[in-house]
Amino acid sequence: MTSSTQAPLFIVSTGRSGSTMLSELLALHPDILSLSELFNALHPLGFRLDPVDGPTFWSMLCEPRARHTAWLRLMERGLVIEEFRYPLARALRFRETGIPPLLAMTLPLLTEDPDGLHEELGAYVQSLPHDRLHQHYLHVFQWLSTRLGRRFWCERSGASLGLVHPLSHFFPDAKFIHVFRDGREFALSASRFAPMRMGIIGNMFKRRFGSAPYLAPTYQAPDDLPREWRGLVPDSFDVDVFHRFELPLDQIGLAWSEMITVGLKLLEKVPAERVLHVRYESMLDAPRAELERIIRFMDAGLDNPAWLALAAGRVRQNPPKWMALPSDQRARLESACAPGMEQLRRFA
Repeated sequence: MTSSTQAPLFIVSTGRSGSTMLSELLALHPDILSLSELFNALHPLGFRLDPVDGPTFWSMLCEPRARHTAWLRLMERGLVIEEFRYPLARALRFRETGIPPLLAMTLPLLTEDPDGLHEELGAYVQSLPHDRLHQHYLHVFQWLSTRLGRRFWCERSGASLGLVHPLSHFFPDAKFIHVFRDGREFALSASRFAPMRMGIIGNMFKRRFGSAPYLAPTYQAPDDLPREWRGLVPDSFDVDVFHRFELPLDQIGLAWSEMITVGLKLLEKVPAERVLHVRYESMLDAPRAELERIIRFMDAGLDNPAWLALAAGRVRQNPPKWMALPSDQRARLESACAPGMEQLRRFA
């Protein structure tokens, strides 16, 4: 172990806004450990106990999340969930016990042997003394950096804008990179993205029947479930039905506006010099300039011309698609996204 004086660095967004792309580009940097989906994988128990000893903290990191077990059932039926990075054929052994969350989402991106790294990390964490929660996380981040030969770490979780409050509370000196996107494009992308479709459909079930089908390993379908909804529940899940099920884009746009409004209020409580707002479309239009701005915000010592050229060359254009929607649907979506778009105008 080597000590580190870097400020914690978190990349936050509403999801479907380019944060994954940025995380992947940062992972190309020889000095940066780019952690992906760590807090997302641990949700909702990532900030449950404070202070805590090493063995208890490791138990918290290892406790299977019910949604991952539910995901496994749907993936067996053919659903593709990009965030679930552990090889499906090997993951099926966790059908009954549940998969440790870091194995499901974070460690497979760091090594070809996630099980071995998980075991090594567990031995280290369990040796830690009783301490504050954030110190344990910092030990984990630094251990992974040292183990994998990097000197700077950052963490990105999808739809993590809502985590700014606990992150800024537990890591008061943290820096934040907020990646945002045109809300109309977010809504269209979210409507096609399996985990977000699951969340939206789950909310529709919860409003109508009182419970969501994708948050627990088992789900009892209600007797009055409409015929066209039967392919959505785990026991009779049909991938084609799931992907064809029509979602209200304007409602997704309203939810996005609310996420942006609340998230920006949380970020306003962080000193301005520790927040960088990055527009996804700007990264596409001028990748070199934006990546240079990002890396200097992270740490001026990370300047690396070879990495900058490599990373900028990996960025590809992604033309907007929302304008191809029917005019009435487009108008409703624009209206729903207008509050969030107005909030973001000052950063564009």
